[in-house]
Amino acid sequence: MRPMKDESFLCNAKLAVRWGACGLLLILVLLVTLGATIPDLNKAGKAAYARGDFAEAERLFRQAIARAPEEPLLHYHRAVALMRLHRWREASEAYQAILRLDAPPAIAAAAREGLRTLEPLTRAPTRRATPPGEARIPLQRSRGAWFTEVVLNATQKARFLVDTGASVCVIAPKLAGVLGLKPGRRALSVTLETLAGPTTGPLVTLRSVRVGQAEVKKVSAVIHKLGPEMDGILGNSFLSHYRVTLDPKRGVLLLGPR
Repeated sequence: MRPMKDESFLCNAKLAVRWGACGLLLILVLLVTLGATIPDLNKAGKAAYARGDFAEAERLFRQAIARAPEEPLLHYHRAVALMRLHRWREASEAYQAILRLDAPPAIAAAAREGLRTLEPLTRAPTRRATPPGEARIPLQRSRGAWFTEVVLNATQKARFLVDTGASVCVIAPKLAGVLGLKPGRRALSVTLETLAGPTTGPLVTLRSVRVGQAEVKKVSAVIHKLGPEMDGILGNSFLSHYRVTLDPKRGVLLLGPR
C-alpha cells in the first residue's frame, strides 16, 4: 500500500487585516483545519469512530480524501463510517471508488465484501402501485406508541410498531424463525441506535411487506429482540417508498404515492 503523504497547507494571513477581529478568528480556524496532515485527519477520524461519533468520523475521512483522493485506505475508512450512518448508497460509492484505485489486495477484498453485503440495501425495490389516493391504515394506540397489522411474505400476520424515525424495519427473532429466516455466518450486522444505546443485529431480506393495500417487495430488516407487545418495527426500508402521514386524531396511517 502506498504510504499517505504528510502535507500541510498555508493560509494568507494578510487578509485578516482587512477582515478585522472576526476575519482573524476565521483565519485562525482555517489554519488549524488546513494545517492538519492527512495522517492527522485519518487518526482523528478513527478516534471519532471509536467513540461512536460516526458523523464526525465521516467528515474527517472525507476531508482527508479531498487531499489524497487516490489513497484507498481513506475511502475504506469513510465507507465503514457511512455504513454506521446507514447511508448505504454513499457507502457503496466509496467501496466502488476503492476498486477503481490501485488498492492493496486486502483492502480491495474488503471493498468487494462491503459491496456484497450492501447489495440488498441499495437494490431498487419492486413496489406494487398504491391505489389512487391514499391507503388508510388503522392504528392502535398503546403506551404512547402506534401499532398496526402487517403481512410478511404474503402469509404471516404480525403486530408492528410504526416508527418513522427508524432507518430499517426490525423483526423479532421468534418471528424470523417462523418465516424461516436464518442469516448466514457472513450476514451484514447492522447497528441500531436505541434508548438503551447502540446495539446490533443481522440483516435479512423479507420477500414482501404489506400494510393494508400498500406492499413493498424485497424489504431489508434487522433481526433483534423486541418488547413483548410487538413482533417488529415498521421502519423506513418500507415507509420511505411512500408519502407518509400519521394522523393521531383519527388514529390512521396515510400512505400515498410519492
